Amino acid sequence: MSFHRAMLVALLALPEIALAEGPPSPPVDAGAPDATALSSSAAAPAAPSTARSGYLVAPFENKSGVKQLDWMMSALAVTVAEKLESLPSLRPVYAAGVLDGMPAAFDATAMAARAGDRGARFVFGGSYTRPNWKAEVTLRLYETAVDGTLVEQVAATRTGERAQLLDLVDECLIEVLHKKALTVEGEGLAALHRRPTKDLYALTLFGRALNLYYGLGVAADAAAAEKHLQRIAVIDPKFAEAHRMLGVVLLARGESAKASGQYAYALDLKPGYYAAIVGLARLYRAEGRKEPSAEMARSALELRPWDDEMRFLLGELELEANDLDKALADLQMVVAEHGKHLGAHRALAQVFAARGEVEPLAAELTVVSELAPDDIDVRIDLGAALTRLGRNDKALAVFEDVLKRKPRNIQALKLAGDLYRKVGDRERAVAAYEKMRRYSPDDPRPYFLLAAAYEQAGNTDKAQAVLEDAAGQFHRYLGEVWIDLGALALRRGELGRAAIYLEKAVARVPNRPKAHYNYALVLDATNQRDKALVELRSAADLDPEDADIPYLAGVVLLRMGRLDEAKLEFAQALKLRPDHPDAKHNFALLEDLERRYGAEHATTGAR
Repeated sequence: MSFHRAMLVALLALPEIALAEGPPSPPVDAGAPDATALSSSAAAPAAPSTARSGYLVAPFENKSGVKQLDWMMSALAVTVAEKLESLPSLRPVYAAGVLDGMPAAFDATAMAARAGDRGARFVFGGSYTRPNWKAEVTLRLYETAVDGTLVEQVAATRTGERAQLLDLVDECLIEVLHKKALTVEGEGLAALHRRPTKDLYALTLFGRALNLYYGLGVAADAAAAEKHLQRIAVIDPKFAEAHRMLGVVLLARGESAKASGQYAYALDLKPGYYAAIVGLARLYRAEGRKEPSAEMARSALELRPWDDEMRFLLGELELEANDLDKALADLQMVVAEHGKHLGAHRALAQVFAARGEVEPLAAELTVVSELAPDDIDVRIDLGAALTRLGRNDKALAVFEDVLKRKPRNIQALKLAGDLYRKVGDRERAVAAYEKMRRYSPDDPRPYFLLAAAYEQAGNTDKAQAVLEDAAGQFHRYLGEVWIDLGALALRRGELGRAAIYLEKAVARVPNRPKAHYNYALVLDATNQRDKALVELRSAADLDPEDADIPYLAGVVLLRMGRLDEAKLEFAQALKLRPDHPDAKHNFALLEDLERRYGAEHATTGAR
């Protein structure tokens, strides 16, 4: 490359426009290290133990024919569910409501499908009736078969006085667990015998409240459910489960402060009450109280290290707190256990983006795009990540797929156009930017991108026409337009016109280093080298990391005969970019000639 050619390579300066209406930058826009030198922490940690069998509990069936006993459908099911939570060999896979979305009548096919979706090995169900005005309770344990159906394994039935209802439930539960070799001892056995309340009427109201809230056998009525729960607080103020359920109802009504009080009181009444801990974790999260939410999530995980919901919640909070190592570990535990956990994969993508690890970022975005194929933003982010990895063909395939689905997606058009330029397909780049301009006429970015594409294709006339059009429409960005028009004039050798544009650009946008740099090129070409050095100093102050600025300063100083200063500038360029070929050539040339002939001969052959 000749000296003049090196000095006059002035590409169009694309303005750094940050529009509030513009699409968000994809996560890979953050600087990424060499993908081959990723942190070893990207390796997935061991998943939590899966030795515990997942279980669901279905509403009990009312076989008495007495409508007034419908309250037992939910009250007995929830009581059984919460007793089972103390068993180390089992893990609940239901949500906080236990019976959310379940029908009142037991449907083996529907329960089998629900068990398959939740990963439940066991389903507990049962029924009750009233023979001779006594209470009779039956508990059944089903297991999911290989073909996905439910197969009844064991059952137990007890009959007694109505006042003995909870004792009957405990006896059935212990028998079923014993028959299935699910041993219970110590604290677990004590928890099985724990009574949620000593007042049968309070339990009756609790069941009615649950039925009303979840719509089991009746129309859903949260207000009526709340009244029942408030009455329980008077009848048995130490009924922890009722206080927690009242918190659920209040939270659904948007009364988070009151709900928080009920959850906290339930936890005071029943230390280690998991449903209350989880409820507080979710509630604090919704209120933006991140540290209390994380504290509750950690407490929950001490009790149930295998709870993916709480681990996911904690991972999200750690991500938001920028505790990336902990977030990575927790989120990878979630996906190790549940490979199709969409939220965890999305969060992992954010972790890798924040860490600048593009290779695993692209892998996570690939998974997310498979799990959520209609999520256009994810596919755009995936294309951007693949671009950063140099996988241009795959990236283009992603962008082209997005544009087939959403032809007017401005971000996809922009990124596709940029990539077409990168691979030298200037016609397609121009076409993409033209569509951007047509679909988003109030956005200045397509004009500058289009002008750059035309300039790179050697069509400076069209580039100038586009820029002049931009000058007429976007007065706010007139300085950037003048920078590029000056660069075009400079490329054509029209030094006078270039000087006019660039002098105005420097005055209008003095914070743009490219304006000073291009103006310095013109000043040097017109033998105004002292002024050129002033502009280059301004450019260097604005962009101290650009190696081309000290390189050009070295060239100007070399032409002025200020060899020692030139050598320092070339050294600075090499410090910023050790592979800068022209700076390396000139620095070596100056050193060689200085050694051989003295500094006064060192101007020969500089480029």
